[in-house]
Amino acid sequence: MRENLNIELLQTLVAIADTGSFAAAAQAVHRTQSAVSMQMKRLEEVVDQPLFEKQGRRATLNAQGQNLLLYARRIVGLQDEAMASFRSPEIQGEVRIGVCDDYVMRLMPPILAGYAERYPGVHIRLDAQSSVQLVEATKRGELDFSLVNIVRADTEHEKLVSEPLVWVTSERHLTHERDPLPLAIESTCLWGKWAQQTLDHAGLHYRLAYSTFSFGGIVAIVEAGLAVAVMSRSSVPADLRVLSRAEGFPDLPVTSIGLVRKAASLSPAAQRLEDDLRRQLCPDRAAA
Repeated sequence: MRENLNIELLQTLVAIADTGSFAAAAQAVHRTQSAVSMQMKRLEEVVDQPLFEKQGRRATLNAQGQNLLLYARRIVGLQDEAMASFRSPEIQGEVRIGVCDDYVMRLMPPILAGYAERYPGVHIRLDAQSSVQLVEATKRGELDFSLVNIVRADTEHEKLVSEPLVWVTSERHLTHERDPLPLAIESTCLWGKWAQQTLDHAGLHYRLAYSTFSFGGIVAIVEAGLAVAVMSRSSVPADLRVLSRAEGFPDLPVTSIGLVRKAASLSPAAQRLEDDLRRQLCPDRAAA
């Protein structure tokens, strides 16, 4: 008689691989360590292969165990996907969101990963552009909602958080000491105008050296030591350095991060994703 793979045994196998030990896996699956050991013995009986080998005092997956682990991850993942589709059958379709490219890499990976786990049937269309472009696309109904930097008071939005703008330079260059100061700006972003107005007001000599339509372009230019630029404090990459007043750089305005929605009502799928985004940025407000 053919034996079937038990999903609980496979879940425990995945937990052992992910945590690195039987003891840690036991906590992850809410069982005793001896119960985990018995489960793995049972799994070895089902596949009629040894799955572990001793390395010192630890048991690690052997070649057969690694092979089974590949199948286990797929099987467990499919089960989670199937169960999620029944728990939230109404959450389907497409969600079209915009996120200004300053925040895509910092904010979206954990939000999208959590959302996909709960609603695997939803197709996400993510548009990363400048805030000005995203606001216009959302107003036209091409996007369900957008996370943008609010640069105009007349833009209808929900304010989520505020954060300061900062001057940034390369860690490996002395670009900020040049005279005139080379400045890089995003072509469609009001921050560039704010930067120039701030420098003008402070009487600092500068030249507009580079312009680009993307945040990635700004990062590349600054990393290469070609110019300084303006970024929101939370979006500064780890390998760039924030310049201070002590180094002769004046304070910049504070920017607001806000949600802009299309005029029509959001679908249930879009509303859930918007709620996830709000919880990420405003945990206290979401809890309230």
